[in-house]
Amino acid sequence: MLEQVRDVMIIICAFLVIASTITFTVVTILIFRKVSPTLDSAKGFVSDIQSISSVVSGKMVRPAMKGAIFAAGLRKALVTLSKHSHRKEKNDDNRK
Repeated sequence: MLEQVRDVMIIICAFLVIASTITFTVVTILIFRKVSPTLDSAKGFVSDIQSISSVVSGKMVRPAMKGAIFAAGLRKALVTLSKHSHRKEKNDDNRK
């Protein structure tokens, strides 16, 4: 008698596992179909942002960076020339 109940319970559990697997698969497919257009829209949005950032980088950041590099180089040159002229003045004072 217990063996028959056990066998019936095993069969019921097997059917429940199969039913839950099928339900999970169907729900997953339905969710994917609902989310897919949103993901495509987000992909397009990211593409637009990338193109905007590349335009901003090309038109604004690169020229500003070049100007900053030029200013830093000019400042370094002026500091170097200033130090050189101060040394020269000190050497002239020491010779007198």
